[in-house]
Amino acid sequence: MGRFVYVAYDGAGSRHEGDLSAFNKESAKAKLKNQGLIPVKIKEVEDAKNKSTGFSLFKPRPKLSDLEFLTSQLSLLLRNGVRIDRALYIAKTGIKNASLAGIIEDIYGEVRRGVPFSACLEKYHDIFDLLYINLVRIGEVTGELARIFDNLAANLRFRQKIITDTRQAMIYPLVIFSVCVLAVFFIFNFIVPRFSTIFSAMVNIPGYTKIFLTISALFRKYQYFLFPAIIGVVLVGRNYRKNDYLKKLADVMVLRIPVIRGLFYKLENLRFASSLAVLLESGVVLSEALDHSVRLVGNTYIRKKLLVVKKEVREGKSLSEAISKTGLLAVEFNALIEVGEETGGLAAVFKEIEGRLRTQYEVMVTDIITLIEPIMIIVMGLIVGSLVVVMLLSIVSVSDIGF
Repeated sequence: MGRFVYVAYDGAGSRHEGDLSAFNKESAKAKLKNQGLIPVKIKEVEDAKNKSTGFSLFKPRPKLSDLEFLTSQLSLLLRNGVRIDRALYIAKTGIKNASLAGIIEDIYGEVRRGVPFSACLEKYHDIFDLLYINLVRIGEVTGELARIFDNLAANLRFRQKIITDTRQAMIYPLVIFSVCVLAVFFIFNFIVPRFSTIFSAMVNIPGYTKIFLTISALFRKYQYFLFPAIIGVVLVGRNYRKNDYLKKLADVMVLRIPVIRGLFYKLENLRFASSLAVLLESGVVLSEALDHSVRLVGNTYIRKKLLVVKKEVREGKSLSEAISKTGLLAVEFNALIEVGEETGGLAAVFKEIEGRLRTQYEVMVTDIITLIEPIMIIVMGLIVGSLVVVMLLSIVSVSDIGF
């Protein structure tokens, strides 16, 4: 989304100048016409993100913890009656991340000029996700910004906790994996070459020794291509979402892996229920809340099912009936939704579902991480142990086979 400056006139002939966010020039023109203005000049300007206040090689991208700190600060300040522009100014001074501080400084200037806070956030949609922007917009309309920021801060803290716990739990397996890789590298590059001359002079080399020597030779020959290949795989993994076909393929494949499948279903259901709970609690009508919540679901396969739910609800079906047909939520959750529809307490129901899904997700993540450690130790032990055993058997065979 770009930034455009404009000159326009209203029906009374008064001149209006300003700037707005839009995807392109035509979109900017349409926005002005919707406001009852006749644009005579529209020009795209350099986005503040590309200026010194935005990103650069020397300003790291804001982390989830930075966003959580900012959101918590804004929540605290707004609850105490501080105006949003003043709250932004105060919050900016406590932000350590240079990129985020620059972004907030730019937003502060825009808000001071009368631009809605949510419109300012749209400029940085790669930092503030769709849920964040839409909830802020709703908070501006309903006057409940403080409560909105409370909910957003809680959501960001949960996401940060999952990431932190996962990283901490993966340290030990990664150390084991690194030691295994170094051991294989050392064996193939320094140990095997010392014995290869002896083995090559043997008349009848055992089959396992031939395979071992061939693998070692191939490793030494192509090992310098491994590092670029790993970098390539990492880059493809980070950018596959930009390719629709690769993303759809990956989304379907990940749901076929036995253990990981359940984790991803829980995560996407949690995203859906969490956003729906916050939106309904903020007074958004169900159809609109579904529209926003479905967009936040990352997996295209699951999102496609939820789009059907949204369509059926718009056509008059009950949410419990539509969502039960997808099989995405457990039976007890469908029953809760049905009760919520009958009592008019859907917001409270989805808050309850969100809480239960969070607990289930945390337990599942803990169980998977607990299993990863012994599995990795066994796998790495088998790899290194197999190499050592083959080497020893090959050395012993030297005394048994004639030259």
